[in-house]
This record gives sequence, C-alpha cells and structure tokens, in this order.
Amino acid sequence: MKVLREWTIDAPWGKIAMISWGNEAGSPVLLVHGRQDSAATFEPLLQLLPDTYHYVALDLPGHGRSDPFPTGLAPTRLHFVGALQAAVRHLRWKQFIFVGHSMGCEGGLFFNAVYPHRISKMILLDPGPALTRLQVHDPPEYFASFHQKYYDNYDKFAQKRIYSQQRALEAVMKARGFTEAQARRAPSRNMVQVGEDLYELSWDRRLLCLPPPNYPPSYYYQLFCTPTPTLLIAAKQFQGGYTNGAKKTLKLISDLERTLDSFTVVTVEGGHDVHFTNPERFIKVLCEFLDNKFECQSKL
Repeated sequence: MKVLREWTIDAPWGKIAMISWGNEAGSPVLLVHGRQDSAATFEPLLQLLPDTYHYVALDLPGHGRSDPFPTGLAPTRLHFVGALQAAVRHLRWKQFIFVGHSMGCEGGLFFNAVYPHRISKMILLDPGPALTRLQVHDPPEYFASFHQKYYDNYDKFAQKRIYSQQRALEAVMKARGFTEAQARRAPSRNMVQVGEDLYELSWDRRLLCLPPPNYPPSYYYQLFCTPTPTLLIAAKQFQGGYTNGAKKTLKLISDLERTLDSFTVVTVEGGHDVHFTNPERFIKVLCEFLDNKFECQSKL
C-alpha cells in the first residue's frame, strides 16, 4: 500500500510525526506502535490490509521522527494518551478504529476509558507483555524499578549511542530475533545518520524506565470492561514484560473475554512481534473483524 503523505503536528512539547495510507474517504483507522518502535513496524501488516480504509499512524513522543517529552520529571506510560488525543484532535475524527501493538494497546485502552465512544473498534496486537507492567504492586519494587532507576541514570539519558549500520542491524537482529531484512525495516524511522556509516538511535532513552500506573487488577478490569468491539491477537510465545505479572494479566484478559460478547481473543503462532514478522497468520480474522458490525452486550 502506497504512503499518501507524511507530516508533523504541533503538540505542547514539540512535533508529532504522522504518516498515512489507503483511502482518505474511507473509515479512519489509527495505528499506534509499541515502546521503542515506530510507525514503520506496521508496514508489513499494511501490505495485507484492504486499501478502502484511511490508515494513519503516528510516531509516539520520543520514538521515530517525533520529539520527546521535555526533560525533567520522568515521563510515564499514561503521558502517551495525551499524544493520541492530540493526533485525533488534529485529524478531527469523531470516531475511529484503533489498532495498537504492545504499549500502544495500553494507550488505546486508557484512551477508550477517558474518551468513551470515540473508538468504534479495537484491535490489540499482543498487549499481554505490556499489560504485565500494570501489575507491579510492591511499593519498594515499584520505586526501585522506575523512579530510582530513572534518577540513578538521569545523566546517561542525554548520551547518544553511535552505531555503524552493520552493528545496528546485528543488535536489532539479536534483540528481536529478526531477519536482516526485518532488522533494516523496523528501526528505519529511529535511525539518524550523523556521519559516514554512523547512525544514532533517535528514541528517548528514558523509555527504558517508564513508570506505569499500579492499581489493583480489579480497577483495570472495570476500566477496560467496555462494550467497544475488541479483537485481541495473542502471540503463542508470551515474551517480555514483567514476569511476576503474567498470571494476573492473563486472568484480566480471560475475564474480559468471558464477560463481553464483543471481546474476542485469537491466539496465533509466533512471538511478540508477529504483526511485523508474520501478519499473514491472522490477517483473515483481522479483515473479517474490520468489516463486521457489532451489537454489544455483556455476557453476564
């Protein structure tokens, strides 16, 4: 699918980079990537989606070609909801379909709670690992993992790491299990050339310790238990996130699926980046979901 256009919008903290595909007259779809990724990670999926929809992706603050949040206090995972709101306001969408991956799903779920009825359908691509970070409830562990880590490394966040292209590719292949071709595409919006065969990663290094909200699971259940039709694609290989929060996260997802008629979970073979490495494994069910109309009601 051909790119329609690329542009930036103004937010209180700087620029947000936007990119669009498809048919501008079609139903709007907002694509939101995960932590330390960019809009580029949706490109393989977009090649399989119908071009009758209007797809718009943004690089979240501190990712890709978007400016980071201001220096100072630690940015939190909830701050990204403000970036989604800025993008939707700019687009003047009254209602839209939401597609998110990993931490992007988290932002969509909170946006849906804060701005009900704006999202007509949700497609959540392997949100489990990101949602586990909502389950860090022990106060000393929470403080050490996020706030203490942030201030202990405060001076390091401004330091840029320089890579040769080959070294950058090898690092991405090792960390994500990508092929060389995938490793070239995934960070393409995050790599800035600063010299002959010298590149720096543009993403904000503070992303390594974003404090999540840490409320009890029952609170998230009430917050996310909405009638919005939702398709959750779960990777069979549960990878990453906060290991001690995995069971509570899986129970939260199971409870939502059990309670809501319009909440569907489909498990596919693959890892956390299956939407990027093998989107063909779930494209049929995703397209059927896009085209379906729903009457939502609780199963209780």
